[in-house]
Amino acid sequence: MTTTPTQPRRPAFSITDLVPPDDPVLHPALTERQLREVAALAHCREYAPGEVMFEQGQRNAPLIVLESGSVDIYDRTQPGDTLIARVIAGRFVGDLAMFTGEPTLAECVASEPVRALIIDQPQVRRLIAQQPDVGDLILRTLIARREWLSGHGLGQIKLIGSRWSEHTFRLRDFLSRNQVLFRYYDLDSDPEVDGMLKAFGIDPADTPVLICPKGVHRNPTVEQVAENFGLRARLDESKVVDLLVVGAGPGGLASAVYGGSEGLDTLVIEADSPGGQAGTSSRIENYLGFPMGVSGDDLTQRAVLQARKFGVTLTSPRTVDTIDCEGMVKRVRLSGGEVVTARSVVVAVGVDYRKLPCPDCERYDGRGVYYGASHQEAEQCRDETVVVVGGGNSAGQAAINLAQTAAHVLLVIRRDSLAESMSRYLIDRIDRADNIELVTETQLTGFVGEGGLKRVTMTRRDGGESKVETSSVFVMIGADPRTDWLRGCVGLDDRGFIVTGEDARHHPDFADHWGQTNREPFLLETTRPGIFAVGDVRSGSIKRVASAVGEGSMAVKYVHEHLAVV
Repeated sequence: MTTTPTQPRRPAFSITDLVPPDDPVLHPALTERQLREVAALAHCREYAPGEVMFEQGQRNAPLIVLESGSVDIYDRTQPGDTLIARVIAGRFVGDLAMFTGEPTLAECVASEPVRALIIDQPQVRRLIAQQPDVGDLILRTLIARREWLSGHGLGQIKLIGSRWSEHTFRLRDFLSRNQVLFRYYDLDSDPEVDGMLKAFGIDPADTPVLICPKGVHRNPTVEQVAENFGLRARLDESKVVDLLVVGAGPGGLASAVYGGSEGLDTLVIEADSPGGQAGTSSRIENYLGFPMGVSGDDLTQRAVLQARKFGVTLTSPRTVDTIDCEGMVKRVRLSGGEVVTARSVVVAVGVDYRKLPCPDCERYDGRGVYYGASHQEAEQCRDETVVVVGGGNSAGQAAINLAQTAAHVLLVIRRDSLAESMSRYLIDRIDRADNIELVTETQLTGFVGEGGLKRVTMTRRDGGESKVETSSVFVMIGADPRTDWLRGCVGLDDRGFIVTGEDARHHPDFADHWGQTNREPFLLETTRPGIFAVGDVRSGSIKRVASAVGEGSMAVKYVHEHLAVV
């Protein structure tokens, strides 16, 4: 349920470190040539002093280039309205929402008579894609503004909910992984919550709630939030796309970027949030070109923006129910009933972390038991004892990340060492950390807590038991492929991973699936012509971000070759 806030507009005040209007990073001046390139895609408009040029929270707002006059930028979400910037003639006004179509992060008001060039959102994407000089400047500036606003706590919506609510956890995770700026208030412990609930007439039973410039959303679903923030693109069922990418992890995003950049009409469908398991990593240190490491969400944001720059449509959360594999054109039915038709398909759905094999642990999902560990959970566990279960790189990265805020991290594994399953640089870092304790030959066997997790039981291989007071367990104990929807459509190995290339040709179902196609399957092609698999879901893949990206980009080469003969 959504209602509109009724609070009156409050007096504005300036932040103490207001950015100068000629700041070269956040307010770069456009050259005469750049202004001409912009003008070719824009229309002119004049504004009177005090006129609102776009509101905070407005979807599909235009990018505005000031020919004359100046404007003030306000954040209306703070306890008092905040003047955060003044923009002068020769500069442009907007945030990253002008490129993505999401709700704007601030409000723009003319401070004097203004004459401006107005570039509507579709033309903004065209400008950025086709005019690299001014386009790169604009996109770089929009990203810098988003980071500056985030760093100063501005432009943020408010999420109020209980730490022990699975629904609240899902919303926090979804907003964070989709780079939506928000601040979380814990219903049970944050002293500001009561005042906010009373101000907006919200009953605690209505939580979780999102307080946005355009309204208050009581107990919203993830799908409703995605719709509100422009993450759930509308689909044209009459259209046949060149390339459908199912899954927006590193492999899927690489396919999207290369498909879009090479002129393929590309659609990406993601069941949850872009980035996959890699998107939850606080620091990826062995990815080529990032000697200081890169966070999963930063890498994901850059890849999503890059794909959109090349005209790719990305929609989430949406899941695939069935796929009609017969024929050269594939019909994919989504869980909402929509049907997508594509000339080729890249499957990049990745894997799910396996559930803990213990009684009653599922009742704590999202309420003390988590699969993956982002910076959101790290902040939530500040000064507490936490447990990480798993001996792979994901578990190692999670332990190191959590150790930055938690008082004590127990890394629990069933083996007697980490040497067989974890990269050496992670093992060395864990050994050096004073507050990470490796617990070997042990598994979790019991969970206790009302409302949320309070205590776990650890059982050693020799039968000995110990109890640990903790409210957070992070599980990364291997993964299973997300391929149930593909059974009977493409060949799978005995663990459910998709076979490709030479393995596909030797699969028992190959002859039946391949039909009369007069060629061998390409390296990343499945037992069905025109359906490809990349990343962790592919049988025999190397479970690394770099290899998934390589496969995703390589698959587009084979998509072109397939499309050339159908």
